[in-house]
Amino acid sequence: MNYTAADVKKLREETGATFADCKNALTDAGNWDDAIKILDARSDRKAEKMMAAGRETKEGGVFSYVHHNHSIGVLLELNCSTDFVARSEAFRQLASELALQIAGVAPKYVNYEDVPAEVVELKKQEILEDPSMARVPEAKKEDVIAGKLKKAFSEQVLTMQPWVKDDTITIGDLIRKVIADTGENIILRRFSRFKLGED
Repeated sequence: MNYTAADVKKLREETGATFADCKNALTDAGNWDDAIKILDARSDRKAEKMMAAGRETKEGGVFSYVHHNHSIGVLLELNCSTDFVARSEAFRQLASELALQIAGVAPKYVNYEDVPAEVVELKKQEILEDPSMARVPEAKKEDVIAGKLKKAFSEQVLTMQPWVKDDTITIGDLIRKVIADTGENIILRRFSRFKLGED
């Protein structure tokens, strides 16, 4: 694809990718949309690599949010590997977005793996008792159950929730984007949400 310096600049502003990555994506792509897809794929691969690297995430911070009328408050711990990233604007902005999401949507768990086994088992039994499950072939039953379980808990699991500011991506996608941008693994360790009058 033919492109200009203005195209590279526009792509950088739209995606947050580096100058070199934007230039390479525009060179490899057939059109603008393809360039964005190429950058998204590279960003996902970079995030997966950072998450799999196994570096300790003991830096970061504890962040808070209190709603303007003081009826809802959130406290969360967000971790990364270095103090440099912990002080970065991208990291602090992520913490702010996560706190707002927790305040507004009230998830119960950080990740799907955090849902207690007994809660998952109860939901699984409920799914198995659904008459529609009788029509599912035995070979596909486990996959269907797994899919239904993830769908059932997607509202309660923070990383599976659509982001309130852009419902085309999940909170997990948002975290992965910041991981790719900072080049460092980021983990939401825990959170607490307080609502006035609730136990």
